[in-house]
Amino acid sequence: MSEPEQMFGYTPYPAIWYRMGNREMAVTAMTPVAYNSVVGPRAAWDPLSGTGTNRKEDKNHRRAIAQYVADTSDYVLNSLLVYVGAQDAKFIPDRSLPIDAPIKPGILYLRPGATLKVGDGGHRTDAYGDVINAHKPLNDEVFQRLSTSGQPIVVVLDDDQVRRAQDFTDLQRNAKPLNASIGQSMDRRQSINRILIEDVIKRSDIPVFGMGRRVEFLSDTPGKLSAKTMGYKTLRYASGTLLIGTSVRDTRGWDASVELEIASDEALTITNIVDFWKGFSQLPDFVSALSAPARGIELLRSKTWLLSANLIYAVAAATHAVTSGKSPESDIPTAMKALQSFDFSRGDATQLIGTLVDPDTGKSVTGRTAWEGAAAVLVAHIRDELTSTT
Repeated sequence: MSEPEQMFGYTPYPAIWYRMGNREMAVTAMTPVAYNSVVGPRAAWDPLSGTGTNRKEDKNHRRAIAQYVADTSDYVLNSLLVYVGAQDAKFIPDRSLPIDAPIKPGILYLRPGATLKVGDGGHRTDAYGDVINAHKPLNDEVFQRLSTSGQPIVVVLDDDQVRRAQDFTDLQRNAKPLNASIGQSMDRRQSINRILIEDVIKRSDIPVFGMGRRVEFLSDTPGKLSAKTMGYKTLRYASGTLLIGTSVRDTRGWDASVELEIASDEALTITNIVDFWKGFSQLPDFVSALSAPARGIELLRSKTWLLSANLIYAVAAATHAVTSGKSPESDIPTAMKALQSFDFSRGDATQLIGTLVDPDTGKSVTGRTAWEGAAAVLVAHIRDELTSTT
């Protein structure tokens, strides 16, 4: 590969040039420290003036990214999309390539003092700035790491504000975020995901999971005709609710509380989760569904509440209520056995009218109020059963 011509006084960055439609773009990489020195301030979208391209800043999101970058040595962030005007940048391709090559390696030169405008990646950009500003005076491990790491950047060689705004809209419209079940099951840094995947779901003695084959990972809710029993999102939240109950309602607080509970005694936590799902698998309706020659899970879903996510949360919350605290009323296997006499069937005579069933319309009710109400009904049933056997 021959050397490209040079532009003296400009800062060179190895890059690959290409087109999307009629617009020229280049992919390059900078260290986060270098990027932080050439990128302009994050500009929120103002439809009246037609300036900016970014959504309103979410301070918690920015803070979370910064903490992730600072705390995770092997962090991963996607590419940033930035814009620069033709007067501030020039791409010079390798001279050995045909002039009409659609993709060309070469050098992207930026004029000293040129400012890159963020099109997509404002929170990541600001988070980098927060970490760099906090650690640069210390010249510590975090700053050194960011001084030698690379951040991929897509540079659009176009400074038209209207196009920038339209690009941002198109990017958000065409992006498809991971559903919760996929994203959570991939995140092994959270202990709840690690122990569920490694120590619980694949066990051969928990029929409700079928050694993992009955858990839906690709969507949050199995379809009506699915042979899967529940989505991973439901499984995870129910397992966490078993551990900490219902007092923590925000996502970050819930994650932190579950993490702390697991850290206090991981072996006991695993035992408790396994006991719960074993007990769930022994509920008569589920046992009957598994013994059915075909379509047993589908019929179970249509005839009972047992595979409703809200009901599963209610069972977990009720079990926590009677098995936790300084003087627990029961252990988990006993509490789950007490629920074997509860009627989970749908219909006019269900015991869940007023919680998971609207008393006026007979239709299902979802949401936290509904399943916490159902949990109270289940707690009363468990206590009645415990009393009758003592």
